[in-house]
Amino acid sequence: MKHISTAALLALTVSTLTLASVQAGEVVWWTPNWGEARAKELAEKFQAANPGITIRMEVTTSDGLPQRVLTSLQSGAPPDIMEVQHGWVNAYAQNDLVLPMDDVIQDKDDFNAAAIQNVSWEGKLWAIPYRMETHGFIYNKGAFTAAGLDASKAPETWDQLIAAAAALSKDGKFGFAITGGGEVGNTIFRSLPFIWMNGGNIVSDDLTTAVVNSPEAVAAVKFYTDFYLNGQSPDSTLQNDGTANRRLFIAESVASYQSGQFDINSIRNENPNIDIGVGLLPHPEGKTPASILGGWSYVVPKDAKNPDEAKLFLQFLNTSENQAFFTDTFPVRQSAMSAERFKDPILVPFRDMLQYARPAPIHKAWVQITQAYFDGIQRILTREQDAQASMDQANEEIQALLDS
Repeated sequence: MKHISTAALLALTVSTLTLASVQAGEVVWWTPNWGEARAKELAEKFQAANPGITIRMEVTTSDGLPQRVLTSLQSGAPPDIMEVQHGWVNAYAQNDLVLPMDDVIQDKDDFNAAAIQNVSWEGKLWAIPYRMETHGFIYNKGAFTAAGLDASKAPETWDQLIAAAAALSKDGKFGFAITGGGEVGNTIFRSLPFIWMNGGNIVSDDLTTAVVNSPEAVAAVKFYTDFYLNGQSPDSTLQNDGTANRRLFIAESVASYQSGQFDINSIRNENPNIDIGVGLLPHPEGKTPASILGGWSYVVPKDAKNPDEAKLFLQFLNTSENQAFFTDTFPVRQSAMSAERFKDPILVPFRDMLQYARPAPIHKAWVQITQAYFDGIQRILTREQDAQASMDQANEEIQALLDS
C-alpha cells in the first residue's frame, strides 16, 4: 500500500471531515509516557506541515489513568485527544462523553476487524484504534536450565507452570511473578484470561449477571493468586504492576512472568545476558489458551475545544507509516505490519497468541466492575479472604453495578 503524502493527506482530510476551513488552534494531546519520544517527533512533523496548529502534549502515566481520564471527560474541560485502552471506549460512548469518529478513519478495511469492533457501539465508531496486543509467557532460559527444566519450550499447561514455578523458586528468587498492584488493568490482563480458558467469566455473555464466583472462575483465581500465597511470586506482588515485574525479571530476581512484546527491547537493552524465551500462555490440560485483545485507541472528547484540528492530527497519526512507527506492539492497520520492526522472530509467539485473544466485555460500568474484581484479588493476596469468599463478595458488588 502506498503511503499518503502530506499534500494528499490534507486534501483527503478536508474532504473526509467536510470542513469549510480548518481553523488554526491548539490541540492538547494526552499521550502515555512510554511513547513520549515518538509522540514528540510526530507532533513536530505535523506542526511543520501545518503552520498555525500547535500540538501541546501532556504526558500521562498508567497508574490511576482510567479514573483520571473519566474525571477529565466529565469535567467539561478535557483535552482534545486522549489515548485510552480499547476496553474503556464503549463506556465513554454509552455515557455521551466522546465524539463519533466515522468521519476520521481512513481505509477502514485496512484496520483489524476485532479492534474496530472493540471500539464500536450502535453502528458508530467511537475511537481510532492504533495499537493491538496480547500477552505471552516470558521466561529466562538460563534460569530454566539451571533449575533442571527444559529451556527449549515454555510450560504449556497449568500443571507444568506450577511445577516450573516451584522448581525456580529458591535462593531468594521467584519462579513466576504475578501482579497485584498498580493500575487495575495490569491484573485484569493477567488473570482474566485464566478465568476464560477455564470456562468462566466475570460477567455473563449477555452482561446481565455476575458470574465471577462460579466454580470455574474461582478455580482460576485461586490458580493465579496461589503463586504469591505459595511463595513463588515476589514479596512485593501486592504493589507490583507489569513494569515492576519486568524490572525484577531484568534483575534476574524472577524467572518468568506474563507481558507483551513491548517488554522485549527493555530486557535486551538493560540485561543483554538474559537468553529470553517466549511462549503462549499456559492453559488447563485439555483446554486452549485465552488472552485479552488489548491495545490503545485515540478518542476525541465531546467537550474538546478544537475537535476539527484534533481530527486532522489523528488522520496524520494513523497513516500506515506513522502508526507502525508509534506503536509499542502490533499496529492495528494491516499494511503497517509489513514494517521491518515487526519481523523479529521473537515476536512470533505474541502474534500467535492473537488468535486466542478476545475483547473484554463491553459494559458502561466496566471500569467499576474491574475495580470490584481487583479489590477481590487483593483481599485474597492479603489473606483477608480465601478465593471463594472474596469472589462471592466481588460477585455481589458487580451484580449491583449491572443492576444499576
